[in-house]
Amino acid sequence: MDSILSMVESHILRADTVRSKRSRIRNQRQEEATMALIEVRTSQGRKRIDLAGNALTIGRADDNTLSLNDDLSSRHHCVIEPMQGNDEGCFQLRDLGSRNGTKLNNKDVDIQPLDNGDVVRIGSTEIRFIDPNQTFSNKRSNVPSFKSSMEELDEPLDPNIPTLDIDLHSDAAGSVQTGYERRLREMAGEGGGRDFDETDISLVDTKGVTLHQATSSGIESGSEDEAGESIRALRMLLYTSFCVRATDLHVEPKLQGSTIRLRVDGYMISAVDITESLFKRLLGLIKILCHIETSQKNTVQDGHFSVAVRGRRVDYRVSLTPSVHGQKLVIRVLDSQNAPSRLHELGCLPWQYEKLRSIATKDAGLLLACGPTGSGKTTTLYSCIREIDVEQRNAITIEDPVEYYLDGCTQIPVDSDQGNSFGSILRSVLRQDPDVIFVGEIRDIETATVAMQASMTGHLVYTTVHAKDSIGAIFRLLDLGVEAFLVANALNLIVAQRLVRLLCDPCKKSVIPTPSQNMKMGQSLGGIPEIYVPTGCKQCLRTGFVGRRALFELLEVTDAMRDLIMKSPTIQGIREIAKQGLFTSLEEYGFHLVAEGETTFDEIDRVAGTE
Repeated sequence: MDSILSMVESHILRADTVRSKRSRIRNQRQEEATMALIEVRTSQGRKRIDLAGNALTIGRADDNTLSLNDDLSSRHHCVIEPMQGNDEGCFQLRDLGSRNGTKLNNKDVDIQPLDNGDVVRIGSTEIRFIDPNQTFSNKRSNVPSFKSSMEELDEPLDPNIPTLDIDLHSDAAGSVQTGYERRLREMAGEGGGRDFDETDISLVDTKGVTLHQATSSGIESGSEDEAGESIRALRMLLYTSFCVRATDLHVEPKLQGSTIRLRVDGYMISAVDITESLFKRLLGLIKILCHIETSQKNTVQDGHFSVAVRGRRVDYRVSLTPSVHGQKLVIRVLDSQNAPSRLHELGCLPWQYEKLRSIATKDAGLLLACGPTGSGKTTTLYSCIREIDVEQRNAITIEDPVEYYLDGCTQIPVDSDQGNSFGSILRSVLRQDPDVIFVGEIRDIETATVAMQASMTGHLVYTTVHAKDSIGAIFRLLDLGVEAFLVANALNLIVAQRLVRLLCDPCKKSVIPTPSQNMKMGQSLGGIPEIYVPTGCKQCLRTGFVGRRALFELLEVTDAMRDLIMKSPTIQGIREIAKQGLFTSLEEYGFHLVAEGETTFDEIDRVAGTE
């Protein structure tokens, strides 16, 4: 009996010792780690932030405790805060009326207590709540897990695991997303962003049917497959083009993969590289939107589609051309909000505005715009047409192709394949009782002759021609074979123009002009001791320039000039007559902008230099 009692006492003593040891370890661990924290994970690493019993606000604004660089995050998105009353020591997640909602374990929530291991998703940012005082309760069965399992909370962090240092008042970071998405999102952010995001974009085909409706998440049902990725990629690409004001999108196939480049302010900017498989899916999606034959790969293909975003429509013109490594895709962005809509928004000189404005009040005449491709000729003439009262006058346009829609105007596209050229359509339009006619471009003697005859028979005609400057436009018409009498008597006003890039105000720096620059600019500099040059920053995509404006050169055809044109016109002779009135050359106009610090000497010399 004594031996049995001795054994029982020994077991009790051993159990007390074990319990005492476990209690000491538990107390030690509670002393070492009783503070709740969050773990922000990115593709670069992770960072843990102690909550310390205080509320932690999350959003894009800098005044948040945790500032996120995520376009889907609102300025003040949500807050993780201590709970009161019986739940003291616990935390809850509360949405602050965010635009895209706050997801807790893949479900939208307004306010919800947090359990150990819960994952908060804000756009593409993931934040895990960790409370060492709780076990992983798994009260909600849909709690997601990170790609890599978490280490035991009692073990120290592995020093070899890369971490992302996050200042509580800086951008917290990145997101779990693909490389091309991350780069495009960075470009969109540098471009200033918009009041919408890619999830607000609906894709509309060439027949006006919405094929892919905008969703709050940007991912449609079942879109985690390859087709869904192409939809997401196209939306992200179009959103980026909105933000950086791109006029063209180029997708260029290479030996391996493809390169996406954007034309911003007239210059090409490399955006991102994508895989060959994604390029093929993207190409297929665009062909479906444009109703283009998807099996054809070795022919030139053209089409168009549009998007609907926040109650407005933006059109895109698509061109596909076969190349060595596949079809090259070019998408022209036809966003009317990127172009001036009225004459006073063009930025021309006051006397130039009055001259252009007076043409709109005339019953007959011819306004000729000239300049190279992409110099804004059509935009200027559209602005002039908008000055016309289309309620009382019949305005008809002939374009190749129709780029922007004009309310109150009949717009006719040129179709050479069907035999509908500028000249043939113009002859037909003259039988449509027109008051105002816009001819997209004079390309041959037939179109030029009919347009000028129309202006002399009681019609107001707007048209364009490719020429270096306003004086050169006269010789261009004569070179086409138009009679000198017709040129002299039909023309009323010639406007030549160029588009010049504007300096980025935050990063431009002043320099002293060189002697040669001083001599060339002359009186245009106005005695100003310094001019500006670009340096480049995030805001201007490292180019040093943001936006463009037009340079204008107006030449009014006077009686003296008509006499000279019908006799023996020379460039010098026409220039001397022009100088007798108000005349500012493209170069002189540009040098005034240099003096005002709006652009650079090199930029003016590039687009309007005479030597």
